[in-house]
Amino acid sequence: MSLRSPTYASLACALALCVSSCGRQDAQFQDHQRSFESLGSTTSAITDAWLAGNVSGTYAGTALEQTFLLVEQERTSLAATPQALHDRRGAYLSQAAERLSRVIADLSADVRNADGAAARLHLAQIPIAPRSQP
Repeated sequence: MSLRSPTYASLACALALCVSSCGRQDAQFQDHQRSFESLGSTTSAITDAWLAGNVSGTYAGTALEQTFLLVEQERTSLAATPQALHDRRGAYLSQAAERLSRVIADLSADVRNADGAAARLHLAQIPIAPRSQP
């Protein structure tokens, strides 16, 4: 078989598509990771401001609800294809996003109930946060 045969050409084309697709998927996972990290930080900042008395319960509750919606939109975007959830990185991010949604729901209840002690406990459960810079 020569290098110019259709079999080698097809194999080379498939390999090129796979490499391109893998690189694109890596970038998409990184984008989702950064978004979830940002939303985790936002959740923390809102709750910290409420705990410090810098924002009202109404403001914190509304901001947490909006953050919850953004987490769910990002998670839906991540899970748009079965392949994304089949990949261990996508599965991890989806599970972490689900936990973040649950923590935000708990924090929203804590704010409604004016329960600062519970909010502090729930803050420690935020599953995805930015990695510290060296």
